[in-house]
Amino acid sequence: MAKQSPSPTLLILLILPLFGICVALLTLALETRQQSEPAPTFAPAPPRTVVNFTAPDFELPLLNGVTLVSPSDYAGRPLFLNFWATWCQPCVRELPAFEEFIAEHSADENGPALLTINLGETAAEISAFLAEIGVQYLPVAMDINQVVKLDYGVQNLPTTFVIDGEGRVRHLKLGEMKLEEMKVYLKTLDEDRS
Repeated sequence: MAKQSPSPTLLILLILPLFGICVALLTLALETRQQSEPAPTFAPAPPRTVVNFTAPDFELPLLNGVTLVSPSDYAGRPLFLNFWATWCQPCVRELPAFEEFIAEHSADENGPALLTINLGETAAEISAFLAEIGVQYLPVAMDINQVVKLDYGVQNLPTTFVIDGEGRVRHLKLGEMKLEEMKVYLKTLDEDRS
């Protein structure tokens, strides 16, 4: 009498539970490892991109439609010059940090300053957007034709130029800026002057 081999269905029914047990053990091992590792903490890195060129001057209207603004208006002060748009999510995430920065330094007329430059959007679009997200004190210049963007060579948003009191671009930050990073940039500018 010939031996009968097990049916493929029976083999599958025997292998599937073993496979499930292996997956469960692997998942448990990964969860245990993740729980034992400490959560990463944010520590701002020192600025990596150091540049040294004179910031191109320009005149742009502010969001209020009346005032023209230029980097030379901030002579003698460090200036964070930020390029952004309402459709850019990292840009939107950094706006509260910018407002906090403004609040910290608004009383010091000779202290660091911030100017944001919106690219290609109208005053009505920008104003409605800022009202919707609750941002009230952000200084916004409008580069509707994106000429200043070209002068500064901006290709990605957000991009922030850190300009020293002599009008020279000292650092370039690509991507979302955090308040802690702004403090590190200011400290670096102070160290550069010493």
